[in-house]
Amino acid sequence: MGGGTAHPQGTATPDDLRRWVARTVEREMFAVDDPWPRTKAVQWPKEAMLVSDVNAVHDANNALKDFAARYGCDVTFTARRLGARVMLIDHVTVPDEQAALAIAGGRLRHARERVLARAAQIEQTCGVAPEVAMRAVQRLGDETDVDFALFTAAAAWFGAHDNVVAAMTAREVPLEGFSAKWLGGARSRRRAAICTVLGVDALLLRERPEELRYRYLDPAAAGAPDRIAVTPQREPEHSVRRAIIVENKDTYQAMPAFADALCVFGSGFAAVRAARLLPFLADCDVVYWGDLDAVGFEILAAVRASGVDCMSILMDRATYTRYMRFGTRLDAHSRAIGACEPLAASAMRLDDDEYALYCALCTPGEMEVPRIEQERIPIACAVEALWSIGW
Repeated sequence: MGGGTAHPQGTATPDDLRRWVARTVEREMFAVDDPWPRTKAVQWPKEAMLVSDVNAVHDANNALKDFAARYGCDVTFTARRLGARVMLIDHVTVPDEQAALAIAGGRLRHARERVLARAAQIEQTCGVAPEVAMRAVQRLGDETDVDFALFTAAAAWFGAHDNVVAAMTAREVPLEGFSAKWLGGARSRRRAAICTVLGVDALLLRERPEELRYRYLDPAAAGAPDRIAVTPQREPEHSVRRAIIVENKDTYQAMPAFADALCVFGSGFAAVRAARLLPFLADCDVVYWGDLDAVGFEILAAVRASGVDCMSILMDRATYTRYMRFGTRLDAHSRAIGACEPLAASAMRLDDDEYALYCALCTPGEMEVPRIEQERIPIACAVEALWSIGW
């Protein structure tokens, strides 16, 4: 609508309304109840601009009327003088979710309908409240239909066998038709979603011993093998005054020499083990560098909350802008990275700039790309950032 119609500058068009509806649908993707109706104000230019092209004003107004009529939207009018008194649309109200999804288009309609269907299935299968079911769907993200069916079966099984799982590892759970790796680690989104359904903090499975890999960057330790801490390492093997925790293995392996320094392979949320397994870091200047995405900031916040006092590098808007061209809109399975609800500022150990960027990255469409992987930023850039803080 409106593609070939001239509109006075500053006037809302059908395409503007469509984009507003689409943004609202994305933002309310995991709403339990129908988040509509909602009303959008239509702005018109001042009278001098309106009377300069009366025909364009009428065309624009008629385009809005046609759009509203097509999707069953309600409108209100305001009187303006264009020589004669003319009634122009000043508000458009989308009455319900059915109309909103028709406006938003097939992709968003399919996504919202799938979210609602999955929440209803969890609610029915597991006997939980709608709010609980929807939180589980949100935690699962963009699972395939096959994996979602496996999830509902797993959630129901754990709900019925909570008294026998403590002696099992995740791979020993007797779920028929499941890969041994399907449940993932203790922090996997599948386990988190099952916990949401069951109303527990964690599945009482027997976990493998925690470990954390690190290596010394000091030239004096060149050629020394990587170290693996499985119990608290209270004293370092070499002199250490500073440390950098990185999220990904390629970056960990590529980190160059620095005097009196070590590099910790955080491997995602495993980085929170640093406070317990490497307590000597409390006497070091610690830097954290992770992916530029929502999860990267959640890991940074979790590391700080675990007791590691650290600053971040290359997790700012300047870095995002510089390397945005290397970002991605897809996850490791080539599926679109979906929206996620930002955690409350009070629950996040982030400064104001970090939290603002985190919130922006939670909302696809607000940023050009929702993820810039750490490996896409040259090590030379990290070296420059470390030099700038006195390394």
